Amino acid sequence: MKKIRKIKKAQNEIVGFVIIVVIVVIIGLFFLAFYLRREPVRTENENAQNFLKASMKYTTTCNPDITPINLKELTKRCYDKKNCKQEDSCKLLNLTFSKILDSAWDLGPDRPTNYYQLNIYYREGEEKESKIEPILSIEKGNCTGSRNGAEEFFPYKDGNIFTTMEICYD
Repeated sequence: MKKIRKIKKAQNEIVGFVIIVVIVVIIGLFFLAFYLRREPVRTENENAQNFLKASMKYTTTCNPDITPINLKELTKRCYDKKNCKQEDSCKLLNLTFSKILDSAWDLGPDRPTNYYQLNIYYREGEEKESKIEPILSIEKGNCTGSRNGAEEFFPYKDGNIFTTMEICYD
């Protein structure tokens, strides 16, 4: 009788162990599926990062007072819907960034870079569910290779203004 109880107890322990292993495997498969479905991680591009940093210091033709302002200040004016005297600050931001992008990133089939996308947006707060307001989006070319990019931000009001750039290389 004692032998049968020991065998049943051992069988119960083995069944419990198997159930735990099955649960761990199912959880592992869930995490693996979740990991494989997520967006691929973009690698940081040093050239794009340097471009974003330098471009924000570029002096524009917008001079609300006496002196012209840089792209960082023009981005703030565009977000606040303030004009540069008689000129729309958002149109000027688009025109200025387009010119800079065209001169800095020579696109084409015989060039190493064949696509870029620049986005500027305001995000209030730190949470993922926070309010996001687009400010500017410029896209040019056709991506046929690998993508990578960079991101810059600066604090403004109760949030941050983000500038992201994605580049596609052959």
